[in-house]
Amino acid sequence: MNKNKKYLFAIDLDGTLLSSSVDNTIHPLTIKGIKRAIKEGHIVCLVTGRPWIASKFVYEKLKLNTIIANLNGAHIHNPTDEFFIDYIKYINLNEMLYILGDENLKDKINNLAIEGPGWVHLQHRDDDMEKIFNFHKFPKLKIGINLDKIPLKPTGIVMDIKKDVDAKKLKKYLNQKYSDLASFSYWSKGEGKSYIFDMAAVGVDKGKVISLLMRYYGIDIESTVAFGDSFNDEEMLENVNYSVAMKNADHHIIKKAKYVTSLTNKEGGVGQFIIDFLNKKIH
Repeated sequence: MNKNKKYLFAIDLDGTLLSSSVDNTIHPLTIKGIKRAIKEGHIVCLVTGRPWIASKFVYEKLKLNTIIANLNGAHIHNPTDEFFIDYIKYINLNEMLYILGDENLKDKINNLAIEGPGWVHLQHRDDDMEKIFNFHKFPKLKIGINLDKIPLKPTGIVMDIKKDVDAKKLKKYLNQKYSDLASFSYWSKGEGKSYIFDMAAVGVDKGKVISLLMRYYGIDIESTVAFGDSFNDEEMLENVNYSVAMKNADHHIIKKAKYVTSLTNKEGGVGQFIIDFLNKKIH
């Protein structure tokens, strides 16, 4: 690490920055590490599959003023900069309905949420999903989904997949059959819980967010650091110089990353790595 350089820290939320997705808690060590990075002039950005409403509390608790990427990059914005023009990539409604009609997919879905700017349609009440996504804070929350009456511009589809479903196999199937219509990613709600699948517009992934952040903040590739734990973080980790998998990450992600945190998300792994990095203990 070069002490005089400005670094970009791109951080996933669930399974990474958050110590608990359901309780929406952040370990004090992680807060300490992030606040130190900000104080020393580095750029800290959140890159998450969550919508803005479900990540706003983290952004505000950490007192960030940087770009945040929601919905895996389908919504990129800066809530503290009125002159920053939001980037929003919508899903084609007809193509979305076509994919959701796939019989091989329908019987694997536990619950379904269809999102747009400020609105969400949730198939049925679900404590875990509602806590994670803060659906109760959406200005327009509707329980029950009528696929014939979906607003014209959804930004993302969230599918809670049944516990016995092989998530990796399902993603491969969706990519093989529908990669020309949508982007798919998935992540875990926590230990022992089912996977969440995200469906977004074609070309949406966290790796492209890194490219935008580098250009916007004038940071070279050598000064980029990213933290992740699941499959929707893979492209992001591939696009940075310091790719960091959480100790609790999926085995596939650990193999892909250059570094692995010494602590899990529940133990403040992100914060400890940042502190070690800033203390020049990471090379």
